[in-house]
Amino acid sequence: MKWTDETRIETPEQIGLDMELAGLGSRFLAQLVDWLWKVLLTAGLALVAIVILGLLGMESLFKNLAGAMLAAVVALVYVVWLTYAIAFEVRGNGQTPGKRAAGIRVVRANGAPVDFQAVSVRNLLAVADFLPVFYLLGAVLILLTEKRQRLGDVAAGTIVVRERTDPAAPEPIDELIAYATPDFAFTPAQLAALTREDANVVREFLRRFPEMEHRSRTQLTEKMVRVFRDKTGHPVSADLDWEQARAFLASLLRDLEEFRRNG
Repeated sequence: MKWTDETRIETPEQIGLDMELAGLGSRFLAQLVDWLWKVLLTAGLALVAIVILGLLGMESLFKNLAGAMLAAVVALVYVVWLTYAIAFEVRGNGQTPGKRAAGIRVVRANGAPVDFQAVSVRNLLAVADFLPVFYLLGAVLILLTEKRQRLGDVAAGTIVVRERTDPAAPEPIDELIAYATPDFAFTPAQLAALTREDANVVREFLRRFPEMEHRSRTQLTEKMVRVFRDKTGHPVSADLDWEQARAFLASLLRDLEEFRRNG
């Protein structure tokens, strides 16, 4: 049994991309780091609450309503932990501090970035992963499901993948746009027609480009050019060789990143 697997994702443009699924070990490491941050956050909030109660002279009220207050504290802790997970995964493009440390990320099953709805569903069901005892259901589902999904992932339509990074390598975006050329330039109106998912497709294609077999690389490159020529309305010719096609896509990514930075 493998701890990680490759999965092929079919994008809306019908372009297949391979992504490495995160295994149980890396996901558990991410959980440990996030639990540490959650405990520290909870302890800080509890300290603030104790100080406030002391200043207001409400210690006796807390003792008289111990049962109700305990239930309220448990509910508050759950809300804080849930908010932590949702906030970081939405703002961090699928990563919490723990996932970032473990080198993994949550994405939609089709490779697109997660949104608020998907993140909320997967984290609301996270409590079920601890049934019947410590993370047992979640671990079993990760090991047995085809795409290494726990219950929340299945319900939200998400998967957890490993980040493909090399600390010794150049900045990824610089390496990917190294083949960009002034011969291909895109206007803001053309770039505005593209989504974040489109940018991810181009980025992943360029990252995978050197590993592709020649024939499939040529066919896929031609298909990518046709797709993004139609989406942007760029007047590029369809008769490009694979080197020109790569330059076209690298130029598109270059201009798209600049467009996003400068609005």
